[in-house]
Amino acid sequence: MALNSVRAILLDPKDDVAAVLDGVDKGDTVTITDAVSGKPLMHLDVRQKIPFGHKVALREIASDKPVLRYGWPIGIATADIRVGEHVHSHNMRSALSPVPKQTARDPLVRSAQWVRKLVNGCVQAAGGSPESASAMAEAITEAHLRGVETHGLRRLSPYIARIRGGGVQANAHPQISGAKAFLHVDGCNGVGHHVASVAARAVSAAAREFGIAIALVKNSNHFGFAGYYATLIAAEGQLGIISSNGQVCVGPEGARQPVLSNNPLAIAAALPERDAFLELDLATSATSRANVVEAAKFHALLPSGWAQDCFGTPTRDPAAALAGTLLAFGGEKGFGLLVALEALTGVLCGGAFADEVSSKEAAPSAPEGTAHTLIAIDLETAPGRDPYAERLDQLIRKLKELPIHPDAPDVRYPGERRWRLRRERLRSGVPLSQSEIEEATRLAKELGVSNHELD
Repeated sequence: MALNSVRAILLDPKDDVAAVLDGVDKGDTVTITDAVSGKPLMHLDVRQKIPFGHKVALREIASDKPVLRYGWPIGIATADIRVGEHVHSHNMRSALSPVPKQTARDPLVRSAQWVRKLVNGCVQAAGGSPESASAMAEAITEAHLRGVETHGLRRLSPYIARIRGGGVQANAHPQISGAKAFLHVDGCNGVGHHVASVAARAVSAAAREFGIAIALVKNSNHFGFAGYYATLIAAEGQLGIISSNGQVCVGPEGARQPVLSNNPLAIAAALPERDAFLELDLATSATSRANVVEAAKFHALLPSGWAQDCFGTPTRDPAAALAGTLLAFGGEKGFGLLVALEALTGVLCGGAFADEVSSKEAAPSAPEGTAHTLIAIDLETAPGRDPYAERLDQLIRKLKELPIHPDAPDVRYPGERRWRLRRERLRSGVPLSQSEIEEATRLAKELGVSNHELD
């Protein structure tokens, strides 16, 4: 084929690929032409047969890196791509594809006890009290058992870094004051898991005596996933309601900076007949910040409606989202709920609220000042523990017996998946990625945790 007989159009100077305007064979030469001016920019020898309209690589693209067209990522390379190669589904996946949840290696399995011992050993080795270490170990282990991996071992290194850097007083003892059913808990900048566990036990004991009780917590730190504490209360034959604030990441539509955390709301009650709990646990942002970080790692686009950039403009670019704000779920209604939860937590608790909560990344050695609100309703008082459990089970049966379109997913009650996973993982072990295990064991060895904790 004669030189310049085939053109390929470059749409944007930043693009990694150009579209050929005729079919080309291996060894043919194409002329890369600017789409706007029509001027030739370069000549390129193709390495493979490329059909009409398909893309040819203009530069080297490493595996797992984004492929730019129109000046924007259109996909992610699934293999190393050389200049002149055909770029298509055989070596590129769509940027809209779900972010991979695992590495190329199969997950490894460890027992819940392995996770518990490792975390406990690391926290105590970093200077934490036995009570703080036990509380964090239980919460992280339960996160893995229930499939809430975002609050599992991947959080351990940042938690330990905050303890070692003085941002968290890991040997602090929460102080409880107040009277009867109204409790105030000063976390004294202790480990959030310990502070919240102490508050959950205290509010449950008060509700057993008075029928209902509330604990307002200030000066705490990140406590993991809210559902865990709601089920601690629910396990005592009560209805548990939990909310918390935290590091800011959410703003209203058009905001150029975040002003609130993605305050979670958790509600739990025991389901004795099902060996499980009703466990609602939701964050009020459209997605978690961890999901945006994961998308940035894999150069994937975000779905519309998740985030906006630092100018308050909607964005699907995870890097721009991390510099900007997440949006609340459900639009204005979701943001309204988020504001109300902040009024119920940080504002009511008398501690830090909204953007007064310190950033773990920007100020790792500063106390977060996180606030939690815990409510316990004793079911023995009204309507009675057994009648309530029976009525709640009736509600779930109504959901399960509802006529559903054959193509629709099965109806699940809140917490159904979590407690099914928990039963399975207690039997068969906790699946962990290679990187989670390597990072956790590296940290343990660095802290001098004995070998038997890692076996």
